Amino acid sequence: MRDFLKLIGLGALATVLTLVGMTLLPNTPYVRWQSVRTEAFARLGWMYERVHYDKTPLDVAFIGTSHSLNGIDAAVVAQGLAAAGLRDAQGRCPTATNLAIPAYGRNLHWVIAREALENRKIDLLVVEVFENETRKAHPVFAQVATAKDVVTAPALINVGYPMDVARLPFRQLMLAMKSAAPSAYGLKSRFDPADYDGSTVDNTRVVNVAGAELTPSRDITLPADELEKVAAGNNAAKDLNMLPKRFERFEYAVPNRYVREILDLAKAKGVRVVFLYLPGYGKPQRPYDMRLYDGHGDMIFPAADLIRDNSLWLDVDHLNIEGAHRLSTRLPAMLAPELQAVGWRAQAGAPTSSCTNGQPPRAKLLPFRKVHANG
Repeated sequence: MRDFLKLIGLGALATVLTLVGMTLLPNTPYVRWQSVRTEAFARLGWMYERVHYDKTPLDVAFIGTSHSLNGIDAAVVAQGLAAAGLRDAQGRCPTATNLAIPAYGRNLHWVIAREALENRKIDLLVVEVFENETRKAHPVFAQVATAKDVVTAPALINVGYPMDVARLPFRQLMLAMKSAAPSAYGLKSRFDPADYDGSTVDNTRVVNVAGAELTPSRDITLPADELEKVAAGNNAAKDLNMLPKRFERFEYAVPNRYVREILDLAKAKGVRVVFLYLPGYGKPQRPYDMRLYDGHGDMIFPAADLIRDNSLWLDVDHLNIEGAHRLSTRLPAMLAPELQAVGWRAQAGAPTSSCTNGQPPRAKLLPFRKVHANG
């Protein structure tokens, strides 16, 4: 019996050491950021390229969810800032880059913000805000974060934490294999300017990644009665606290930690932060709780009237093309004072003919093709 227990113990030890060894396997960051291939989450690969390989300045960076991804045309924002005469000390026009990704989850927002803030000079970081923070971690966080990020994430009242840690050894093994032979998995081993989406990618008209349309045109308007019905149902189901109020700091441990991480890193890098309130249709005019943002940056409210205009919504969460255009064209006037606060100057009558927002987008996109269940 003793020998049997000893054998069991040795087997358990060998298993643990194997899993630890797998977790410690190295991988290439470029490959890790490309490895998420699901729908618009594949924009992560482009983000890595934009930060590390595209030398176009990254003056204004948007961080957020699909509300920002589908609602803000960064090229239009940059054009509006240039038209307002904003220039730096060398006379250069400001650029704007949309680094938003679908789904709420402040841990992934932090990973994206950290990658940009630690590797590029940014003047203005625009952080999207809903009517309330979500308790949940981002579903893609554990696929793109470092192993250390995954292990050191908040564990208490983070329902995804056990599974994220359990999957980590296999994730590390797969990433090590992909890093050794990227092309075998359809990934790039090095940056190719000819295979690049461009410095500014517009996802307000159609969501696109790697030269292909992922959605049909976003020029649809959800019928008003259906929009109202869904919005009313969502609002009625809103529950800000599932636990007693005294446990709120544990219930919201994920956003509390990672919003603070973003703000602390931005402050350390001397980057100005502004919060952009972009809720869904029919939501309140202000966030329920402002404490997480107070004293860390201005809160701007460009969509106050859009929130109640049922002609501007693709669905209850996302603006359609017209709504996105209205939002994008009003943002420059709201962001210009923020840039002026960090040294940009408004030059009356400054020409915009020499302004550029970096490398152009792909000239052509493969059209959207609906995939049926039967193939």
